[in-house]
Amino acid sequence: MHSLLSGWAPPMERGILTGLSYAGAQVGNMLVMPLSGLLCRHGFDGGWPSIFYLFGAIGLFWCFIWFLIGADSPQKHKTIKENEREYILESLGKNKENNSPIEIKRRPIPLYSILTSKPVWAIFVGHFAGDWGSYTMALGIPSFLNDVLGLQLTSMGIVSALPYLAYFAFINIGGHFADKLQQKGVFSTLNCRRLAMLIAFGGQALMLVAIGYCGCHQHNLVILLLILSTGISGFQYAGFVVNYMDICPELSGFVLGIGNTLSCLAGLLSPIIMGWLTPNGSKEEWLLVFYVTAFILVVGALIFSFFASAEVQEWAKDDFNYSSNDAEIQEKQQKISVEQQKLPLLENDITTQFVLQQRKDCEEIGRRKEKE
Repeated sequence: MHSLLSGWAPPMERGILTGLSYAGAQVGNMLVMPLSGLLCRHGFDGGWPSIFYLFGAIGLFWCFIWFLIGADSPQKHKTIKENEREYILESLGKNKENNSPIEIKRRPIPLYSILTSKPVWAIFVGHFAGDWGSYTMALGIPSFLNDVLGLQLTSMGIVSALPYLAYFAFINIGGHFADKLQQKGVFSTLNCRRLAMLIAFGGQALMLVAIGYCGCHQHNLVILLLILSTGISGFQYAGFVVNYMDICPELSGFVLGIGNTLSCLAGLLSPIIMGWLTPNGSKEEWLLVFYVTAFILVVGALIFSFFASAEVQEWAKDDFNYSSNDAEIQEKQQKISVEQQKLPLLENDITTQFVLQQRKDCEEIGRRKEKE
């Protein structure tokens, strides 16, 4: 996703475009659960197989549409309007076409520079903290509701979809909010990323701790806090998620892959620690789980805020190397530059000569008419 967005999303619109792209997954979550239940009871071919047939067919249909209208970049898109193409490419600092006569090839990915970059690790820490919070919400909250309150989220009908609806809404609100603050000059790009992270992780931490203090008969309050906690965490998409593209647009997909791999440790460790901290499933034990999660979220937001950057890193600026000798290439570049500078002068000379010749022809025709 990031590899594609880095070639399409103008810097001042990355927040909202990233939000729209990723928020769609939450719509899927809202629809899949109730539809799967209906298909299991009333679907064809015995019920449950129809779940796989339907969603598999939807996936194939999406692929077909994507192959028809999708493109790696604005330069390759067949139906994009010319003014939109020019706007995107200009905002990204790219040429409309690459007509360079010099043969080039991409250089090896600077893995050492990536793994020793403070801004990269700031994103990785934020990514890990965000995933830890997500796994706590997905795995811990249902167990807490069942152990402490005697509730089953999956049996609440439409209420079970509300956290995903809130998540969808806040992802888009956060992206739009961050982009507007940038466009109006209220905050710099970096401060917008920091603010989004502090709101997302700070808000989620507060809501989780508040859930832990709710009484056994405060079911409605717990559900409300659950919805708000899930929703407000969506602001992270305007934080560390889009920050990958800020610091290394051409390599954002690769670096995101590393971050995703490392953040999977949260999915491995979070359930283990939750099980270790809640042997009896008591309210006090779950409160400790929420405090641990809140601590990780706050620390993740603070580390990101202190060490993150919104500038393209030096190792990410030159994404290709020349295929022949550097000295020879530099000489060719200089010659091309000189010739390009001469072109306007040459064009002016040709134009001047043409005008003078036309004037002479007109004068000659005038003299002939006078003689006649």
